[in-house]
Amino acid sequence: MEKMDTASADKAPAPGTVIEKEGGSALSILLHPLVIINISDHATRAKAGDGKTYSRVIGALCGIQSGRSVEIFNTFEMAYTVVDGSLIIDTDYVKKKQEQFIQVFKNYELLGWYSTGTECKPKDLEIHNQFLLFNESPLYLLLDPVASKLTTKGLPISIFESELRIINDEPTMLFSKVNYKIETGEAERIAVDHVAHVTASGAEPGSQMTAHLNGVHNAIKMLHNKIRVLLMFLEATRSGQMKLDHGLLRQIAGLCNLLPAIDTDTFREEYINEYNDALLVTYLSTITKGTSVINDLVDRYNTAYDRQGRGGRGRMGGFGFF
Repeated sequence: MEKMDTASADKAPAPGTVIEKEGGSALSILLHPLVIINISDHATRAKAGDGKTYSRVIGALCGIQSGRSVEIFNTFEMAYTVVDGSLIIDTDYVKKKQEQFIQVFKNYELLGWYSTGTECKPKDLEIHNQFLLFNESPLYLLLDPVASKLTTKGLPISIFESELRIINDEPTMLFSKVNYKIETGEAERIAVDHVAHVTASGAEPGSQMTAHLNGVHNAIKMLHNKIRVLLMFLEATRSGQMKLDHGLLRQIAGLCNLLPAIDTDTFREEYINEYNDALLVTYLSTITKGTSVINDLVDRYNTAYDRQGRGGRGRMGGFGFF
C-alpha cells in the first residue's frame, strides 16, 4: 500500500483509474489461447444475439497461481443482473461453477475476471470489488473486440491488477497494467491453427482438411441435385406430363448401365463379412469405453471407501473388478 503526498492531492487519480506502476509489476502472467478463443466466442455470440453492436460480456478466469507466477488456462461465463445501472454478479452461480471446475481440474482456482470493451473504466471497479470474495487480488482481463489492425500492435488484450493506495488519507483502489506472454502446448497449437484457418463459404480457402471437406460436400450436393432432376423427369414422363423423348431416355439408360451392378453370391458374402467386421469393431470400441468408465467408477468408490475406513466407519474393503 502506497501513500501519496499532499502536493499531488490535486492530481490524485479517481478510484478505478489505470495508472503506470513504477518498476513494473512483479507478476509473471502466461495466457493460453483457449482463454482468448472463449472470450472471443462469448463476445461474438452476444453480438449475434443483439444483431448490431458488441454487447459487453463478463466471465471468470481460471488457472494456477504459484507465488507471483500466474498461468491462465480457461474461462467460464458469469451470470449477473443489472440493478440501478450497477452490475451485480450471481455469486451462487460462480461458486457452483468453481466447484465443477475443481472436480475436473483440482489445481485450478479463480484468478480474476474478464470483460469486453475499448478501455478500462472506473465503473469496472464495482465488478472488481465483487470478485474479491473469490480472490484477494483478482486480475482483470479486457478484450477489445473492435480494435483496428492498423492502430493496434499485437493482441487487443490488456490485463490489469488492482493496487491499493492512500490518496487524500483514504484508501483508493486503482488499476495498473501488467505484461503477459502467450503460452501454448502442442495440442493447443494444432487446435488453434485449425480454428484459425476455418473460413466461411465463399471466403479464401482455409486448412487442407477444411478445403477437402468443403469439396466433398459440394460434390455430393451437386450429384444429389442432378439425380433429383433426372428422377423428376422420369416421373413426369411416366405420368404423361411430358412427351416421350427416346433420345434422352437412351442417354439416361446408358448412364445407369455405367453404374457397377454386382449382384452375385460371392459379392453378397464378401459384403456381409465386411459389414459384420465393421459392426464388430464398433461393438468392441463401445465395450472398451464402457469398461473404462466402470473401472474409473470402481477406483473412485475404492478411494472414497478407503477414506471412510481410515475414519473407523467400517472394516469391509472396497471392490475391484479390473
